[in-house]
Amino acid sequence: MVRLSENDRHLPGHAALVVVDVQNDFCSAQGSLPTGYGFDLRFVDAMVPRLQRLIAAARDAGIPVIFVRTVHDPSNDSPAWLGRLGDGDGTERTGVTCRTGSWGAEFFTVTPEPGDHVVIKHRFSAFVGTNLAITLRSLGVSSILFTGVATEVCVESSLRDGVFHDFYVTLVQDCAASYSRTAHDASVQVVGKHFGLVATADELIARWSRVRQTQEVGNGGQ
Repeated sequence: MVRLSENDRHLPGHAALVVVDVQNDFCSAQGSLPTGYGFDLRFVDAMVPRLQRLIAAARDAGIPVIFVRTVHDPSNDSPAWLGRLGDGDGTERTGVTCRTGSWGAEFFTVTPEPGDHVVIKHRFSAFVGTNLAITLRSLGVSSILFTGVATEVCVESSLRDGVFHDFYVTLVQDCAASYSRTAHDASVQVVGKHFGLVATADELIARWSRVRQTQEVGNGGQ
């Protein structure tokens, strides 16, 4: 892999935008986590419009967009997975989200368009048991821009695995969200210190706009 500067890691030709688990059960007020367990959606609600804008800008810039979707059913819910939290209070939520074929597993306010890619996962990391790495390498991608929910769980798990698969990684901090501001902020700090870069949607969109303007000048404004 060619060594990329920090700026180049976010540019068309090198980067892909990965959207993790923006699904009804995680993000909608009618989803299983908010309705069944009182998960606080205010940070998700604030994040989603920024994410929609970033997705549109990525498409305009020619950056591949990959939607990652969690799906669970008896074929992939192992005893170890269902029992990962133990037998105490709060463990009963395992196995209730994003059931195969359910409304809860559908995307929330974001929709893949022709040319986008969809990866189905069954664990926190988008790399475990999926074709994500193959898809990225087939697209010529060496740098991944991570967004979605929840920041400290599926987004960070996927980002860490991205590093372990030898991709450059960036967390788009205001296009990721958690149900706890403290958890989100801690994840941002850990990523920036140990795993990769941290950026905002506005920074990326401005960078892509400058690239387009430079290309238009080079093409004589055509």
